[in-house]
Amino acid sequence: MKINMKSFEIFIKLLYIFLIIITIINNDQTKKYNFDNINPGLYGREIFDQIKSKYNKYNGRLIMSKDEYYFVNGLIRLYKPKKLLEVGVCSGGMSAAILNSIKDIKGAMLYSCDLEKNNYYINSNKYKVGHFVFKYFPNLMNKWKLYTGNTTSAFIEDIGGNIDFVFIDTAHVMPGEVLNIIEILPFLKKNAIIAFDDINHQTAESLVKIPYLYSCNNLLFSVLKGKKILFNEILSKQGAIILESNQKKYYFDYFYLLLYNWSYMPNTFEISTIRKLVEKYYSPYLLSIFDIAVKVNYNLLQKKGLLNKDYLLYTFNIKRKNPFSK
Repeated sequence: MKINMKSFEIFIKLLYIFLIIITIINNDQTKKYNFDNINPGLYGREIFDQIKSKYNKYNGRLIMSKDEYYFVNGLIRLYKPKKLLEVGVCSGGMSAAILNSIKDIKGAMLYSCDLEKNNYYINSNKYKVGHFVFKYFPNLMNKWKLYTGNTTSAFIEDIGGNIDFVFIDTAHVMPGEVLNIIEILPFLKKNAIIAFDDINHQTAESLVKIPYLYSCNNLLFSVLKGKKILFNEILSKQGAIILESNQKKYYFDYFYLLLYNWSYMPNTFEISTIRKLVEKYYSPYLLSIFDIAVKVNYNLLQKKGLLNKDYLLYTFNIKRKNPFSK
């Protein structure tokens, strides 16, 4: 059998072109989902040093770590977002850090939401939510709007769209941050950045004997579609995602996470508020997943005797009023 050399050469060239195209596509996917072991904290040390002394004087308990601050501040200084959302405020340590990070960014504004109405959960009889900002950084409050006493879904329409940076630090157990993501997704700007603390909280030795699996942030960080950024190492506590442009095609993936076992049940008012938002901004099919997840987990928690137990009380042995008590 004779081979037509000219045809063979054309075939080889076409094959070569095809392999180049495949390589380009694969490289593009790698770039899109790669784990950049960068250290955004290099951008943030000067600002941190300015407020470090105030941390030492503070009588309450600050949850924010130095590395967490370096990471979040570094991302803000690098990407210069204009509309920022913080979900989970507590004493206001991270609020103060973010406000310091955006104080020279023209037009930048921070919107912070916390489920607690007045006092924050660790020192519930002594300090207000956001107390650290009120006491030490009143000069930055013109760039800050604080919402308290309900889920983020109750405030998000007032905050509005085009949010380009989000920091989430809430429950760490299901359905916590998954609900937070569902609440905010329709209001995010294209390629928004979402930063998390404790993305590997489930590996902490101090949590081994606690009857709650702190895997919520790890699941979300794995499932959310976009470019992943870690702080220093694979088992990093901090991580961020620069979201892909078209998130709607992944909505099912995010809602399906709700079928993972819940560690606690939000109260009826909170569930109702979130459901109204889901019904308004998502498809009927996604709403049905939400409803099924609530029903299934309600029944499971009821059988375990955990339906009306506040996991924070049992995890941290905190003295505060149980939100389920009458």
